[in-house]
This record gives sequence, structure tokens and C-alpha cells, in this order.
Amino acid sequence: MADVKSLLKEARKLIDEKSYKDAQETCKNILRKDKHNYLALVLLGKSLQDSDQAPLAYQKAIASKPDFPLAWQGLANYYERKSDNSSDNKLLDIYSEILKLPLEEEKALEIITKLGQLGCKLNDNNALSTIVNYIEKSSTEKLVKAAEDELLKLLKNGIRCKDGDITFILSVLNKNVIVNTDIQIHYAKVILQKPDFASAVEEVINLEFFSKNVSLREWLCKELCSFYIHENSFKNFDIEKHINLIVQGVENSKYPALLKSMLYYEKGLYVEAYRLSVPLINYQIVDEVEATFIIRCTIMLNKWPVAQKLATNFLMKVKEPAFEAILKKFLFLSLYEQQKWKQAMSVGNEISLDALSEKEQAALVKCYIESNEQTQDIVDNLQNTEYFAQLKALSNMKQGKFENAVALLEQDSSENPLNLFYLGKCYWALNQYEKCLLNLLKSAKINAEHADTFLYLGHYYNNYKQDFNKAKKCYEKAHSLNNTEEEIVKSLNYVYCKLDLKDLDFELLRANQDSCGEWVNFRLGLHYLNKREWENAILQFRNVIKSNKTHVMAFECLADAYYSRGSYTSSLKAYKKVISMDKSRKNHCLTRIGYIHCLLTEYEEAIATFAEVIERDPCSILALKGLAETWIKVAKKKASFKLYGAAQNSAQYAIDYISKGICIAKQYVCFWNLLASALIFITTLPDTYSYVYLKSAYDEESNISRKDKLDIFPQALACFSRVAKLNNLNCSYDLAVTYLVFYHASRSKTHLQISYKLALACINLKPSSWRNWNLLAKVCVLMKKFNIAQHCFIKALLVTRKWSVAKVWCNLGTLYIKVKLYKLANYCFWRGQSTLPSYPQSWIGQGLIAETIREEEAMDLFRHASRLGYHPQSALGYADWVCRTLKNINYPDNRELCYIIDGLYAITYSIDLMEWFLTYEPENACALNIIGILQERIGLLQVALEYYKKSLKFSEEDKQNLIKLNIARLLNRLEKYDEAITTYQSITEASLDSTCGLALALYKKGLFEESYAAYDTALHWLSNNDDEKSDLLVAMAGIIYMHKGIDDAKTILFHSIQVSQKKPTPFSLFAICSLGILHSDQSLSKLALGELQKYERDSKFGYDIGFLKSYLIFLNDIDHAIKIISDSIHDHPSDAKLWYSMAQYCLQSPNNKSTVASSCAQRAICLIHNNYSEFNISKMLATASVAENLSGNTGKALILAKKGLHLYPCQTEIWAATLFSILQTKYDKNWIFAASNHMRKNLDATRPMTRWLNLLEKKLGK
Repeated sequence: MADVKSLLKEARKLIDEKSYKDAQETCKNILRKDKHNYLALVLLGKSLQDSDQAPLAYQKAIASKPDFPLAWQGLANYYERKSDNSSDNKLLDIYSEILKLPLEEEKALEIITKLGQLGCKLNDNNALSTIVNYIEKSSTEKLVKAAEDELLKLLKNGIRCKDGDITFILSVLNKNVIVNTDIQIHYAKVILQKPDFASAVEEVINLEFFSKNVSLREWLCKELCSFYIHENSFKNFDIEKHINLIVQGVENSKYPALLKSMLYYEKGLYVEAYRLSVPLINYQIVDEVEATFIIRCTIMLNKWPVAQKLATNFLMKVKEPAFEAILKKFLFLSLYEQQKWKQAMSVGNEISLDALSEKEQAALVKCYIESNEQTQDIVDNLQNTEYFAQLKALSNMKQGKFENAVALLEQDSSENPLNLFYLGKCYWALNQYEKCLLNLLKSAKINAEHADTFLYLGHYYNNYKQDFNKAKKCYEKAHSLNNTEEEIVKSLNYVYCKLDLKDLDFELLRANQDSCGEWVNFRLGLHYLNKREWENAILQFRNVIKSNKTHVMAFECLADAYYSRGSYTSSLKAYKKVISMDKSRKNHCLTRIGYIHCLLTEYEEAIATFAEVIERDPCSILALKGLAETWIKVAKKKASFKLYGAAQNSAQYAIDYISKGICIAKQYVCFWNLLASALIFITTLPDTYSYVYLKSAYDEESNISRKDKLDIFPQALACFSRVAKLNNLNCSYDLAVTYLVFYHASRSKTHLQISYKLALACINLKPSSWRNWNLLAKVCVLMKKFNIAQHCFIKALLVTRKWSVAKVWCNLGTLYIKVKLYKLANYCFWRGQSTLPSYPQSWIGQGLIAETIREEEAMDLFRHASRLGYHPQSALGYADWVCRTLKNINYPDNRELCYIIDGLYAITYSIDLMEWFLTYEPENACALNIIGILQERIGLLQVALEYYKKSLKFSEEDKQNLIKLNIARLLNRLEKYDEAITTYQSITEASLDSTCGLALALYKKGLFEESYAAYDTALHWLSNNDDEKSDLLVAMAGIIYMHKGIDDAKTILFHSIQVSQKKPTPFSLFAICSLGILHSDQSLSKLALGELQKYERDSKFGYDIGFLKSYLIFLNDIDHAIKIISDSIHDHPSDAKLWYSMAQYCLQSPNNKSTVASSCAQRAICLIHNNYSEFNISKMLATASVAENLSGNTGKALILAKKGLHLYPCQTEIWAATLFSILQTKYDKNWIFAASNHMRKNLDATRPMTRWLNLLEKKLGK
């Protein structure tokens, strides 16, 4: 015994020194002596360390003395070092056994802690049972408390309790359940682990603290959701009864809301369940409860594409293999139901056959059969099931062996609905429709949830019975069961089209546009086209083209949609694409392209395109219509540019094409409307162009003949009558308007009466149309039924739209002008302007009112109206006011009037207006006289004379004297004195102007005595004041000077001064000063100039006074003369004549002031450029050119000379300046000689000019 003890001590020492092999030998020596030595076995196990023999040693020690803890501890230490599942499970039993032994408190606490940690790691309820047993047997409070803590940790780790432990655990938790909310949740968890789930939930709900613990209620909702997902029911628990109590205070949380949706699901309200659950699901993090429930909802609603997307999404994120298998089944089912056989087959192959039910295996086999794949192995597995015959029959059907399939299916007497459907399908293929119907009806009766059964029933009623209503019901049922099947949607769409159920068809297509491919997009696009929703139509057709770039119809419809929306460039490209893809559609596309060019005002391209269509198809109605419309638009455009001949030709082309269209298709209203519109357009042209070549509308067999304006109206009336007849109308607005226009052209009261009756009929037919009331009112105005007209205009205002209000207000204002109610008229025109400021008639109306009350604003109003658009009334009114302004001799001194006339180019604009006016009214004497005055003003004397003569021809007798006076004055200016004298003498009523004009003509003719007599007559009988008498005496003095000399002339001139007693007229003083200069009588000239100082600041006489003052000393001192005229320029810097005189003086200065002369001449040109003066601008240009030459600037001199030559080719001065400039540069003698000969023969060359030409030729050596 002593040896054993010493050996044991030695073994311990060796183990402490880590001499494990020696320790093992020592322990074995002890065991040879005592096989059951407890300490030797323990030490042997310790020395063996991690060897597989160590547990055997410990177990032998335990077997010898099971109540000793040392071996148990060693065995525990061994398995603690292993850390694998098997070791952990053994370790759990070891801890359980250790706790049964008497242990020190510290060691017991360690084992309890380790047991709790191991239980959490293994998630094993045996650890929970061990601790429960320990608590029951332990009497130490500290150890019980530690054990209870580990118990709570295990519960928190989610370890389920054994049924026998539940009661004790609840008693343990009950100690602190009232005060600790976390323990309350675990308390409820333990209760729910009881076998009876329904009573357990009710027990939880009845807990004292349930209504106070929000977290507990939310947790219970989550548990109920999880339970429902796993069990697919609530196991007799009346959830509806307790739902409000359970979700109280947590209604907006996820799981309470999800629980409500599950309640709907339980009741069969799958739509509500799906709607509530969709926003609750986390699609990024996979939760088995959420994912499973949302997929089940989609399955119950037959939302197979959604189910597929959800399953695919969750499969990408799932981590648990078990749930991954469930998701794959869901994905397989969704693909199978969508008949995506190959994809379903691929997913099904990823699932183990053992995990698939018989039904799922049959579905997989069907996928193989539909994909024409071999499936013998799986079919063999199903040989003894009800699915075998169905699958064999389906295989025969896929191979076209319908008789074999029928024979196979008829052997089954079980009345399986799928077998009956397959029978019906086989009989349908075999054209045995009655048998087909019988089997399909049986199948539908047994299983009303099979979509394909109702699909084939619909085929039967649709294709065989032609009963579209029954077919519709069958297809709708099939669609309600399977809304993803493309064949069902197509069939239902076809029936809806047959029954013209557009709204239902539209809703069907819109609901399936994401699942049924391009044909749905195409059909939707057609619907949107019919609804005029162009944007949506374009979107749909573009979707079709994205998926099929060769879809010609889609391109064509897309082009139509672009065209309708107004995207003409895009439409043009699309039509060209269609032509490139399919030449057979070229005619239609070219026609559309022609219309696009027409809308884009590309008329030449439009005409060429339509002509190409006509060349390909001479009977193309649309092309003929397009050509006619295009030519009508061209005609209107030409007319707006006042190209009336071209407009008439274009309208004639339009009529020719319309006539061809009518010959082909007389039934189309549009052609008759176009023909009538074209004819009416031609009547709006000037009478010269108002004709057309046309067959008679009454006699279609007649030959083409020319129809003048009054002959065109009956043709247009016949066309509008034809339109009314085709539209089954007794009257039409266009017909009434045409009769009114016919009245204006013919002045026939009959036409006015017809228009009146037709307007009344139009109002009876459509009293809400403003234009009918407006037309009747205009007719009543012409019939002088002003009260009725006023009522009709007001009625039109009440029913009119905003864009047409201005017209009605203007018409009402015109009525008030006719009855001289100017204030009301002004109000009406103001309202019209406020509504539509660009409507010119409103401004014309106010201009007429202003003219009536003599307001100066009339001219501005007429001008503004003319700028807005041509109208004869505004044109004549504006030109008349321009002439009135020009008649005012003081207008050049008024800056405002100068701007109105010169700055706004009033004269040239008025001439344009009058020319347009005379195009329509060539015999209007007033307009002819006005344009003559304006042409005379700008120096076009010959043209003005022609207009005056025409005006005289068409004028009334009481106006002829005024026109003759204008003619005679112009003849004087043209130096046609004989004609002027004759014209003056033909004036029947003498006036101061006519007599003075006659006297001037006689004087110019050299008949001085007759001229003097005429002036004397004017002096004594026709002069109205002293100034006129004084001016007449000056004229008479001129004649006396020619005959009797200076003395008698002086006497008359001094007499003229005496006549104007208050202030002598400047003309008398000019004449006296001129006499002094001519006869070198400086005292006389200075006397006159002294008196003229009163007029120096007057711009009218600035030039005359300045010139006379400077010329008086010019011969003696040129530089002083330049200084004097320079002073006058300072007083009157805008007087071009003073600048020109300055240029002349500088040229003659001995100090070589040619540069100054050029500047002065060009300044004079600038000042006189916009002024319609009689002053010779060519002389100014010639002066400037000569001055530049003299200053050495030959290049600029030649430019000025050429400019003058182009502007005034008939003036000798400018020719001379040109020759002079050429001589200073390289010149061509032949050209110079030719130019000099031209000046002698064709121009009015003076003697000094002729002498200069002779010297020039002599110098050049001719």
C-alpha cells in the first residue's frame, strides 16, 4: 500500500513536470497491482491528455466510484478541449451528472455557468431540463439564483422547453414577471410552447400585464404570423375575436398589419390581403414569414409573373438552405403556370425529386413534354398515380396522335376534370365539336378553376358557333383565372373587337401590356390613336419597334401618330422608313408626306410628292385632294403677296384637280366643299383676275368654258347646295354666306332675301352658333333692319367663343356708326381691341369715328390698322390723311409731323396701299387722284399725270375742276405749257390757284400780256388778303421787268410793299434785292436785305436770305461770301441748299477748299436724301465728285460719280463729273468719246457744257 501511495505521488509529480509518458508508466504500474485504483485511473486519463484512450480511463474511474467528482471533472476537461458537436453533446450529459454530485459552491457555480453557455451554443433543451432539475433539488439560495439566471439566458436564446418543464419554468419566471417586461415576453413564450396552441394564446391574452406591455403584443403578432405560415392555419384559435385586443396600440407596426392581412387571407379575401401586405414586405432582407406570405398571396391571385419576380428576388438574397428549397418550389410553380416550360424545367431539375410531391413531379414531367424532352425516369415514378394517364395522353397530343390520346383517356372512368379537358382538346383537334363541347362542359362543371377549359369553350362558341357573347363570357372567365396567358388575352381582345366593346378592350390591353408582348402595345397604340391621345400612342408604337425593328405597321402607325400630334419632321422620317421597308405602302406614305410638306408650307415639295402619287395611281382620291388643297394654299399665299395673276393660276390648278376628283368620286363632300371654296376665293381677286375655266355645275356633260366673276357665284352655290344635300340638310351657313357675297357683287335684292331666309333657317337648325347670328345681323344691316341686326349681334356675343368676340364687337360697332351712335360704336371697337388687338377692323372703326369728329388720331389709327393687315377702308383713309398732312405748308416745321411723314415713310407706304386698292377698284376717282398727288410728291411726274387723267375719266362732274387743276399744275412742271393752258381754260369755275396757274403757263409760253392780264384778274377779283395781292404784284413786276424795264418794275414792287402795310412779304424784298444785284445797285440790295433781317430766323427763307447776302459780295470777296453763308448755316444747319451753296463757293475759292467743298456737298446729300425736294441731287453728287478730284482723292471721286450716274443717268452734270474723274485715272479714249457723243445727242447739254466737251475731245486728239 505504501508503494501505491509513493507511486501516486511520483505520477502527480511527473504530470506537473509534464513528463506524461513516465507518468503513464507509473499509473500502469499502479493499475497492475490494483486494477480499480480510482486515483491511478484519473491520473492516467490526465497523462493521456487528448488521446482517445483518456475518456476510457476516466470512465473506468467513474465506474469504480461514480459519486466521486474528480473523474467527472477530468472527463469534462477532456471534452472541453475538443470543441466539436459530438464532444459538446457528451459534455452536456457530463455537466448534468456532475451537478448531481455533492460539490463545493464555487465549483457548482462554475458548472452551472458552463452548462448555460453550452446550452445556448447547442440550442439544446436538455440543458434547460438539467437546470430545472438542479433548481428543484438545490437548497442553497445563491446556487438557485445562479441557476435561475442561466435558465433565463437559455430562454432568451430561444430554446424551447420540454412539456414537463413548462409549469416549473413558469413558476420560476413568475417571481419577477410583474416588474420586468423582458421576462413577461419570455413568460408568454413559454406559455405558447404548450401543446394546445389556441388555449395557450388565450392564456397569454388573459395575462394581467398583456394589455400594458406593447412589446409583448407586437411579439405575439409576430409569433402568430410565423405560426400561420408554418401551419397554414391558426389551429382553432379565433383570431378575429381577439385581433383588436392583440393589435391595440401597435396597429401601425409591421407584424400587426401583416397579421391583419393574414386574417383576410384566412377568410379568402386574397386581394385585400395582398394589398395590405405589399408595403410591409422588406424586399432587400429575406424574412421567411414575409416572403412566404406575399408569394402565397400572388399564387392565390394567379399573379404568376409577380410570384416569379418575388421568388427570384428572394432567392438571390436567401441564406438558409431549407427556405431556399421552398423558394425554388415557388419559382418552379410560377414558371409552370405561365407555361414557361424550359425555364420551369431548369428550376425543377435543381430540386431533389424526393422533395417534390407527386403533383409537382407531374408538373415537371409536363414541362418536359411541352419542351419535347425525354422524361421516362420521372414518368416511371408516377406510373401508379392518377397523373400517369394524363401525361401519356399529353405526350400523344404533342405528337399529333389524338386518337391514341382519346383511347387512353377514355379508359379512365374517374371523371378527372383534367382528363375531360384533354378529351375536349383532342376532339377539338379532330373537328368533333359536339363531343368537344360535352367534355369541356363536364370538365368546367367539376373544376371551375381551370382557365384552359374555358379558353377552349370560348374557341368553340367563337369559331364554331359564332356566338360572340357566349365566347366573351368564356374568355372572360378564363382571363379571370389566368390573366397572363397570351392566347386568352388575344382571344378576348378579338371578341371585344367583334362586339365593338372598345372600353373593355382598352382596359384589357392596358392591364396586360407588361406581360403579353408587342402585339398588346400595338393594339393599345391603335386605341390611343382612336382616342386622339397622341403621346400615349407614340409611346406604345415605339415600344413595339424596340422589340421588333421590322414591324412595318408599327412604323406606319407611329408616323400617323407623329403626324396627328404635329411632329411633322419625325413623322416624315417615319414614313420614309416605311417606304424603305415595304414598297407596297409607298402610295399611302407619299400621300402623307405630301400633306406634311403642305403643312410645313413647303408647297413645291408637296406638289411634287402628290404628283408622284398621281403618276403611280391616277385615281388616288387623297392625292387629288392633297394637290387641290396645296394649290389653294399657294393661291392664298400669292394673293397675300398681291400676286393676283399667279394666285388665279394656282386656284385654276386646284379646280382642275378637284374636278378630276369629282369625276372619280362624286359622293365625297370634301371635294364639293373644296371646289366651292376655290371658286369663292377666285371671286375675292380683282375683277381682272376673277375668272375660271370650268364645266357647268348644273350640266356635267357641258364643255369647259370661261366663267367670269358673276358667273362663278352660281357654280359655287351649286356646289354648296350639293354639300347640303349630301349632308341631308335643307340649308347651310356657307350657302347663306355665298348668297350674301353674291349680293355684294351683283347688287341683286333677290340674293339678299335668299341669304336672309337661309340665315334664319341656320339659326333654327343651330341656335347656339355665333356665326349664324352674326350672319343674320349683317344681312339685316344691309336690309336696314337695324333693330333686328342689333339684337342678332348681341345674341352672337352671348353664344360666341373668345377668339371670335372681336369680330362680333366690330360688326356691332359698325352698325352703331351707321346709325351715328358714335359713343356706343367707340365702346364696341374698344371691346374688340381688348379681346383681339391684332384684328384691324376694330382700329379702322375707331379711325372712322375719329375722322367723323375731326380728331387728329385718325391718321395713326388708319396707319396701325394698315400695318395689321390690308383693308381698303384703312388704306384709303390713311392715304387721305397723308395728303391732308402734306397740304399743310407748315408741316416741315413740326417735328412730329415730319416724323409721321418722313420717318415712317408715309408717302411710299400710302402709294403701295393705293396701288393695292386700285387693283380691286381701278375706277375709283378719289383713289386715283390721291395716288397721283403722292406720285407727284416723290417726283414721278409722268406716272402722276397718268393717274390724274384716269381720275378725271372716272370722276363725277362736280369733282372734275379739282382734278383738272392738278393735271394743269403737273403739265406746267413738265413744261407742257400748251396742254396746261388748255386744261386751265377748261376749268369751269375760276379760283386763285387756277388763274395763277394759267398766268404762269402763259408766262412760260412767252405770252406775257395774256399772263399779265390773268394775274391782274386774280389780283382784283380772286385774291383774299393783302399778302396774296402783294405776291401777285411781285409776279406782275417780273412780267413788267421783261417788257418795260427796271423802273416800272420797281414801281410795282414798291406798290406791293405798300399793299402789305403791316409787314412786307419776303418775296417783294427778294425781288427788290435781286434787281439791285442785277443792276449793281448795292444801296437798293442792302435796303432790301435790311428789311429781310426780320425773316432771317425763319427756316422757310433761310437759304434765300443767306444766298442773297453772300452773292452780293461773292464777286468781290469769295472768302467773305463763304463766311457769310457759313453764318447762315449756323442758323439753319438742316438746310441742304445752304450746304450746297457753301460747296459751290469753296470750289471757286482761290485758297483750294476742295476738301471742304466735298464735305459740304455730301452733307447736303444726306440732308436732302429723305426729303422729296425738287432740288437736283445729281448736281450735289457731281459737285462732291469734282471736289474730291481737286483734293487729290480720285478713287472716292470716281465712286461718287458712278453712284450719281446710276441714280441719275439722264443728268449732264453727273456725266461730266464722271468724265472728269476718269480723266484723272487710267482711261479709255473710245469710251470717253462715246460718252461725250451720248451727252450731245441724248441729253440736254448747255452751251458751256458743250464747249467743255469740245475742249476735252480736242485735248484727247479726236
